[in-house]
Amino acid sequence: MKTYFAMALLLPAIGTASAAQTDCEAGARYLAAAQQKSTASDFGEAAELAQNAVDSCPSYAGYEALGEARAQSLSRTDHGRAVDAFVSAHELAANDQERSRTLYQYARLLNLDGDPQNAFPLIKDAKALDPGDSDIAALAAKIEQRINNPTKAQIVRGLWDSMYKPLRVATIKSTHPGADPTPTTLPTAHVASVSIPINFEVGTTMVDARTRDNIAVLAEALADPTYAQQHFTFVGHADVRGVEPNNIVLSKRRAEAMAQAVVLLQPSLRDRIDVIGRGSSEPIDPGQDEDAYRANRRLQVLLK
Repeated sequence: MKTYFAMALLLPAIGTASAAQTDCEAGARYLAAAQQKSTASDFGEAAELAQNAVDSCPSYAGYEALGEARAQSLSRTDHGRAVDAFVSAHELAANDQERSRTLYQYARLLNLDGDPQNAFPLIKDAKALDPGDSDIAALAAKIEQRINNPTKAQIVRGLWDSMYKPLRVATIKSTHPGADPTPTTLPTAHVASVSIPINFEVGTTMVDARTRDNIAVLAEALADPTYAQQHFTFVGHADVRGVEPNNIVLSKRRAEAMAQAVVLLQPSLRDRIDVIGRGSSEPIDPGQDEDAYRANRRLQVLLK
């Protein structure tokens, strides 16, 4: 991953500084010191200095430094603070390189926390913004491999114990030639959810052979006795091909078929699942090839 911190902080050359300028001067000094401490052994001190930097003068570089320092801790509390910092950094990012860096670091943290489900859309956006970055590509491949073979523990983490928090702004149109301009990280109210790799054949409610076994994994996770009082919403999705009114109908039929399938496997889920269809309006993969279309013909599960 290309290492850099964009110093978007200018010190006044002459004259009497205003209070705001003085704060940003202090923020620049704190940030420079944090960068010097940004090693694995000094991440705690680096985090304190980065926190002082953003307290003095909020900036993309300060929040990114804070997130990356907190992410090195072994404490899940610190990891939660890192998530907050990455959300703030993404909001202040000025270009594709900054956005892709933050998305990569955010996805990496979630994946290490056992939540590849919520990491996947983030790393797909990062790859779309910077397709030439080898570290992003490697992490995307690793996360995709994990979500294609989900475990009960991953689904539970994604639905009930995820550190994920939504980004406050949509991913901005990429300036990279040939990149898909559609933002896929949307500013929505957060509802706990996972996108299960249960993918459908084109134009049908039939699950493809590669992901058919994941239905049983999903049913087992949702039927865990710990969550006996929980209710869920199954959301069906379609790829962008076809007429959207038809896609909406088809995507709802997909959700209905999966609700029936998991109830057959786990009768305790009866009357605990609602269904809706979103058509092609919420792609999880911003690409325009067959792999992306297949990924977007999917089932999403929301915790009510």
